[in-house]
Amino acid sequence: MDREGNSLRMIASFILGVGATLTLVVFYQAANFDGEKSLEKLSFGNGTVNATHQEQSPFSELAPLLKRVADEDRTIIMTSVNWACAKPGSLLDLFLQSFQTGEKINHFLKHLLIIAFDPPTFKRCKSVHPFCYQIKVNVNFTAEQTFNSNGYIDLVWSKIELQRYILELGYNFLFTDVDILWFRNPFKHVTVYADMTTSSDQYNGDPDDISNPQNTGFFYVKSNNRTIEMMRFWHDARKRFPPDHEQNIFSKIKHELADSHGINIQFVDPIYFTGFCQYSADLTKVCTVHSNCCGDGLGAKLHDLRDLMDYWKNYTTLPTEEKNNNKWYTWTKHDRQCNPVQW
Repeated sequence: MDREGNSLRMIASFILGVGATLTLVVFYQAANFDGEKSLEKLSFGNGTVNATHQEQSPFSELAPLLKRVADEDRTIIMTSVNWACAKPGSLLDLFLQSFQTGEKINHFLKHLLIIAFDPPTFKRCKSVHPFCYQIKVNVNFTAEQTFNSNGYIDLVWSKIELQRYILELGYNFLFTDVDILWFRNPFKHVTVYADMTTSSDQYNGDPDDISNPQNTGFFYVKSNNRTIEMMRFWHDARKRFPPDHEQNIFSKIKHELADSHGINIQFVDPIYFTGFCQYSADLTKVCTVHSNCCGDGLGAKLHDLRDLMDYWKNYTTLPTEEKNNNKWYTWTKHDRQCNPVQW
């Protein structure tokens, strides 16, 4: 009987102890709950957000669309446009055409999401592509946004917020500016162990050197807790360095991201991700061509990209032996309208 009484007293003590511990935990969480900030901390977990966070996000309607667009590795390709770039005959048409003329890359269109910044662009997008999403903003993005204008800066920062949300949902993304032609599969040059793989305007030959100048017009980010925090840190840095666009500010914080946050950033040789800043005319290797470092406006970009598209089409009709003779450099001698301006 005494043994039975002792057992009952031990069980009662255990229950009281568990109850007290749970009470302390609940009290601690209630005392430290700080509205939306605490909700965000509790939402990330394995890189996805819970239903509450999705309902509060201005991008909550995007989640079902991402599920349709993503590939089997939960990766999406994304670009963003306003009306100046999306109207008939402009950059969007040329961009989409490059997937059809490139080498075995037209299947990537099934995983391409186009972000529209205004209603006319969204309507135009839906007429040429199945996966379109309009960001709801209080800024008129219909007109051409020249580099570093107030409208341009607002546009690129709204893009960073959206990209963070995509990572929170557990999707990887490859962002590509719409003034880029795709010729081959760029994923072959995305490093598996890197958190972020990016093109570079002036590549120094070392893919691990953080001092390489990145170009955030073409970069891949893997979804994990580090990169979610990276995007938040990047967006918050706008307040530290106003007014500036996202690429310049990334240059100012990338050493902090690598040293303090453990972000692994890889830079890709421009022989694969090339552009007007550091142009490679080796069409046997090039995957993408970016009309960057062009200070002459949208018309100049269109002129030179169309010229290069025609050049690529001629190149693809050649016999294999002639393609590989590596003498295709004549495009650099054409009447280019994009002067190689360094920002």
